Amino acid sequence: MGSRPVVPSDRQGFNRRWFAPNLEAVYIPENDAEAVAQVGEAISRYGRDVKVVSGRHCYEDFIYNDSTKAVVDMAAMNRVGWDEQRSAYFVEAGCENWTVYRTLLNAYNKTLPAGSCYSVGAGGHITGGGYGLLSRLHGLTVDLLTGVDIVTWNAKSDSAELHHVAATSPSQDERDLFWALQGAGCGNFGVILRYYFDALPDAPEFASIFTLSWDWPTIDPASFENLLAVYTQYVTEMPETQFSLLKLTHVSAGQIGMVVQAVSAEGATLLDHRAEVERRYTEARTLFGTVAEPTPLRAPLGGHPGWMTAPMGTYSVQQVTYLEALQTMNSSGPNQFGKYKSAYMNKAFPSNQINAIYRWLHTTPKGVDDADMNQSLLQVDSYGGAVNRVAPDATAVPQRDSIMKLQYQTYWLNSARPGEGDHPPYDVQSDAHLEWINDFYRDVYADYGGTPDPANDPSGTVAGAYYNYPDNVLGTHSRGDVDDALRLYFLDNFRSNERNLVAVKHRWDPADVFHHEQSIPLE
Repeated sequence: MGSRPVVPSDRQGFNRRWFAPNLEAVYIPENDAEAVAQVGEAISRYGRDVKVVSGRHCYEDFIYNDSTKAVVDMAAMNRVGWDEQRSAYFVEAGCENWTVYRTLLNAYNKTLPAGSCYSVGAGGHITGGGYGLLSRLHGLTVDLLTGVDIVTWNAKSDSAELHHVAATSPSQDERDLFWALQGAGCGNFGVILRYYFDALPDAPEFASIFTLSWDWPTIDPASFENLLAVYTQYVTEMPETQFSLLKLTHVSAGQIGMVVQAVSAEGATLLDHRAEVERRYTEARTLFGTVAEPTPLRAPLGGHPGWMTAPMGTYSVQQVTYLEALQTMNSSGPNQFGKYKSAYMNKAFPSNQINAIYRWLHTTPKGVDDADMNQSLLQVDSYGGAVNRVAPDATAVPQRDSIMKLQYQTYWLNSARPGEGDHPPYDVQSDAHLEWINDFYRDVYADYGGTPDPANDPSGTVAGAYYNYPDNVLGTHSRGDVDDALRLYFLDNFRSNERNLVAVKHRWDPADVFHHEQSIPLE
């Protein structure tokens, strides 16, 4: 089975900013043999203008752009199960998070500490070092990964090849490729078909969710600084069964808020779990109440992940099953125009960062109304726990000392995308939101050169950025500064360590077939 005709929906992913107007072919393999044949046909015909998708979530235009001629869509390879021959659980690349969670839970009472957005595809999410609301308890997805099936391109024979690579592979080259796929596999080395996990954690039996929110008018610069200090204390002291999201929304949203998910500890009864969470909720209200009196959450607070909607209007803990928690904390939301940036924090926020954050959350760019900024925010996720019990060079993900992970986000809607006629609303909205978030980020990290670069931070506060939240402003191939971005994502694992990503790229993709604006370079 070769490619099929292109339909309009093939040209756009989950981010309305990006479009592939020159797309000519879509390949949808249904098994390993078809994947090898179709990848071979696509690359032979289109070269590096072939891209790969699973869930289609696109922070940048790595897939959907003017140069893309063919897409290998993994949607039909979407099974989750147990492989008897390998004695391992497997997840195929075309699965979306919801399929993974529901199948593992229903069939095996297992789970994966992956993201909360239900429609994110496993193909890019897992290999990018995916994390989620159970990562403090169980680590990153790549920390549990034990094998990968991948189609690579043999430049000498001009042919596609299927490999199974693992930490136990007999070949050092294959062991190195597996290491690289543990955090840096996104569009760099081949087409991933399947992930294997020798063991997975049991799914929690129970879960609880609670929120705290504050009206913006009650938060002045001094109380805002106190809030971030208290939140840092909170995330460093919380048990690993909890995960928190502090949503520092733009002032136009009216409120800021925090949502906490707590899952039951192994062996805990329902009554024990509920009593423990109620106690911690009371402690959190007391701790944060020293900053400003919480108020009921009146409207949803968006953001990736954790669409914050419940409970609303009351102070209480919502007691749910684990499956209900997955449903409640889902945050894919509508398909809008969006821009994202990220940073890791090893320590509490310095005062100058806090002042910059407060200032930009009170800034509305020219050309947009205040209401157009109510989906703009800085989200501060709790981090650490099991994630930090892994050595920085054990996987491609080096950030193993962080206590918080930051997600800068802004969303907007327009009547058209670029290339669809003269639509001034697109230019005004897009330019304003992009300028706002980029200037916000540069200002927060001004002392380090405008990015969270640990090489410029003798205090050890910041620790780079997250590859699965790509940001083209950090550096690209076309501008000639891609190394700046990749050093932030991978630190010493990029070039410096004996085992490094550039060397793996040179060995496995010497023709640079698998290429995008922030792909690993050959040299």
